[in-house]
Amino acid sequence: MIRAETRGDARWVTIDRPEKRNALHLDGWRRLGEELARAESESRVAVLTGVDDVFCAGDDIAVIDEAESAAEVEALADALYETFWGIERLSVPVVAAVNGLAYGGGFELVCAADLAVIVDDAALALPETTIGAYPPYAVERVGEICGRKRLMELVLTGEPIDAQTAREWGLVNRVVAAEELEPAVEEYVERVGESPKRATATARRLARSTDDGARDRIRGALSQLRRDEACRAATRAFTE
Repeated sequence: MIRAETRGDARWVTIDRPEKRNALHLDGWRRLGEELARAESESRVAVLTGVDDVFCAGDDIAVIDEAESAAEVEALADALYETFWGIERLSVPVVAAVNGLAYGGGFELVCAADLAVIVDDAALALPETTIGAYPPYAVERVGEICGRKRLMELVLTGEPIDAQTAREWGLVNRVVAAEELEPAVEEYVERVGESPKRATATARRLARSTDDGARDRIRGALSQLRRDEACRAATRAFTE
């Protein structure tokens, strides 16, 4: 499900679950965070991408649907928190090589990355509220990138945006043709690698605000949603 390899100054981490559109379950989120964290000791940059024409479709919705007990909901909340805020705590920059569709948690991974290059036919969306859930990292962070009104448009409607709109909204850095994706990412890797590691780590750390209780907010919000029958029905309907 998660593959990793070192290429020069970069550790490339690939989400490889094409049968589920690269959606991640609980262990997948944990593995992803662990592989990205290994870049701190092995590389100058972490690169995150997917397989085929999908970057990441987000959560495997069956995981949300099956979360019944408080412990199961808490485990899911913690896995999401550790992945996204774990990316923020890394000492190395993260580049998202967005090779296709990025929905839900996949969209959030793009936003958690420091730099993002996206193929020109990709689409991004935050459809969680339409299935009785919510995007925890997005509501905490994405408004800082694109503004609250645009965030609310994404979250409340669930409608996708195209790659060029994502660029205009500041969600990605570059839009390229599919064959130009890896060369564009490697160009970023090369440029980042020319700077002292401590300098890039310091700039990255100071550019990020603190989480200020985000873990507890995510636990509380997910617990409330899983107790709401309308939300549970929406999740079940999507799964079915």
